[in-house]
Amino acid sequence: MTTPARLRPAEVNDLPFIFSKELEYMETIEPDGLEGWMSAIELNLADWIGCLPRTVFVVDDDGLPLGYAMWTLQDDSATLVSIHVLGSNRRQGLGRLLLEAFEQGVTPSGVRVVKLGVHRSNPARRLYAAADYETTGQDGDYVLFSKVLKEF
Repeated sequence: MTTPARLRPAEVNDLPFIFSKELEYMETIEPDGLEGWMSAIELNLADWIGCLPRTVFVVDDDGLPLGYAMWTLQDDSATLVSIHVLGSNRRQGLGRLLLEAFEQGVTPSGVRVVKLGVHRSNPARRLYAAADYETTGQDGDYVLFSKVLKEF
């Protein structure tokens, strides 16, 4: 990792940043879904608020956000809802850092399996494959991945 970074829990005042980065993602990776996403913005906001206790930010030495990861818990599994690293900070290990924070953040809850779905055109698929996530199927334009966590 070339950028000095540290992790911190998300705060309510991070919601505008999350919104802007989720919007940026929709505009660049899933532009065909943007209209539907915008029409459901209140539901999206409710989801982000619900995930706030399970959202971690990676920040630089000045505390400026470089990216985040958020997830949900369901029984013995957890689903990565979103992971985002600023474009200028990609390919520096921050995505891997956030993915590891997700995995470590769910283990105290007894989670054994982590899951995620990624749009087929999203280059982040390489990150998940490199982190030992296995392809488990497809749901429309999304490739589904999962990983069984090691016991600590």
